[in-house]
Amino acid sequence: MKSALRHALLTGLAIWFLCACESRNGWEGRYVSPEAGASSPAISLTLQADGKGLWQVDQESTPIRWEKRQGALWLHVRTGGVLIADIQPGQNTITVRLPGSGPVFLLKTSN
Repeated sequence: MKSALRHALLTGLAIWFLCACESRNGWEGRYVSPEAGASSPAISLTLQADGKGLWQVDQESTPIRWEKRQGALWLHVRTGGVLIADIQPGQNTITVRLPGSGPVFLLKTSN
């Protein structure tokens, strides 16, 4: 009985760990907002393979840490906030939900 319970517990932990550690592969690169212009700021996002990155609006930059979690990209800013980016597989685009100003569409321009 103990052996079966231990086996079930270890199997459950292994499945949870594998789901929690989704791969970052494929999302690394530079993304830009195509609608930047006179009324919209230039926004870019750089995602590095090591889980680090850079969020840039006009001339201001903020280092981030990122991970793929629950089918989205979670962008952790240094001050403790988190931005959620919805991914569109196969289209090389992401949409970042910004609090107070709505979504920002970003298009991948390079790896």
